[in-house]
Amino acid sequence: MQSIFLAAILALQTAPELPGYRTECEPAVLEAWSTGFDENGAAQSSHDRATQYCFHDGRADISEYRTIGPAGAPVFHGASITIWNEDRSRGRTLWVMVGVDGYTDIKLHWDGARLLAEGEGHDPDGVFKEKWATDFLRGGDQHFEMSRSYDGGETWRTPFNIIEYLKTLATPPPLPQEWSAQFAPFASRLTPEDGMIFLDGNAWGRFDTDKTGAPTGFSFASLAPKDGGWVWRTLTWSFEKGVVSVEDAPLN
Repeated sequence: MQSIFLAAILALQTAPELPGYRTECEPAVLEAWSTGFDENGAAQSSHDRATQYCFHDGRADISEYRTIGPAGAPVFHGASITIWNEDRSRGRTLWVMVGVDGYTDIKLHWDGARLLAEGEGHDPDGVFKEKWATDFLRGGDQHFEMSRSYDGGETWRTPFNIIEYLKTLATPPPLPQEWSAQFAPFASRLTPEDGMIFLDGNAWGRFDTDKTGAPTGFSFASLAPKDGGWVWRTLTWSFEKGVVSVEDAPLN
């Protein structure tokens, strides 16, 4: 399944500055070539696109991820939501998808100018662990390589996913103000009036903050499959604790 191969596309960060880790967030649009590998090593590739938005003075960002179909329109939507500690040396990411049962909670740290991550989550193939690295290349391009284990870390599929990102000169478009035509009949009724609509009108999100205004977590809501049907699923995620709640609501 295409969405399974893409479920770990996470935390698209800007090129780090000395002393080795990033100090700023930069809005960006990156074209991507993603190759996922199954348990037999067979490869499947896709043309994808990542769009990054910055929040809370660079302490938080959202990287929308889309797989582009043959007609040029998105056929898959996912997003990584990242929050950093005060000096940006340590981060945490929530990876979520539209219309797919699963998410990943990932802890980030810098090894010099290389971003390393370890995550845990689940998708339609089961519960997994993953680890990955992003190398930042000249001009803002990126190389991402990830391994994954579906047996608690006993064996690893290496690589599980490789992505080459090419930074473009494009400016990220404004986030949508309205739901997509498919989501409009139910989404506005099931989400609070505050927060933001994103992922082409197919998801809702809101950063949580402390008394100083620093980001502490995120709430995400979108369509998810359940028991042969569909529900409106809301994830509540914390920088310190990861996913703390999952709530499902009927569409009617």
